[in-house]
Amino acid sequence: MIFTMPSVKAVIFDLDDTLIHSGIDYKRMKASLINFLVESGAELVLNEDMPNIEIFRTAVENLRKKNFPENKIKNILDRANQILNEAEMESLSRARLMDGALETLSALKDQNIKVGIITNGCRRYAVEVIEMFSIGRYIDALIARDDVADQKPNPQHLLKALEILGVSANEAIFVGDHWIDALCAKNAGVKFVLLRSRDEYKMWNFGGVRDAIDSAIDDLRELLRLL
Repeated sequence: MIFTMPSVKAVIFDLDDTLIHSGIDYKRMKASLINFLVESGAELVLNEDMPNIEIFRTAVENLRKKNFPENKIKNILDRANQILNEAEMESLSRARLMDGALETLSALKDQNIKVGIITNGCRRYAVEVIEMFSIGRYIDALIARDDVADQKPNPQHLLKALEILGVSANEAIFVGDHWIDALCAKNAGVKFVLLRSRDEYKMWNFGGVRDAIDSAIDDLRELLRLL
């Protein structure tokens, strides 16, 4: 597909399973998160389709209905975030660079196209991954979970990246592998390129947001032909 815009001035990538093959066991991490919140007093049902932002929001609403004091709720949320952080950091040894990632990032730099990364992962994890694969020299903006109040699919990550990169929504594209990425792009008014995944769970969940997908690729290097 040819994008109907004067020119692309910035490409923003999701991190896990887009620029890198993530070693994170997401189902296990989400189960640990929900189990902790339930043990802490929240009434939640394990739902793998539920974004973390909804899990946190539902937990907070439930704890407030039970008249938990705000300082207690904050302590619970801090520990819940720590569970996510620990799972992400533990996965680093299993991470590897996605095929075509380095070539694509280098080509974008050669074309003077700005590059951003947004991730629901914590900043420490994202920084270590970027350093591990020596791709920091290609990155102009990094927005992690720590940097915003709400996670994807809320558009805060993407809007903050646009602000830092100094481009408008119609001058950028967002590349990701997950339906949460597609919905984030739609919410921010940014065109979305899907990096197709062999993960049937991810593909199945695209059913409700297919109108948010402007183009789809099977390899990151195919992105260069869209610009």
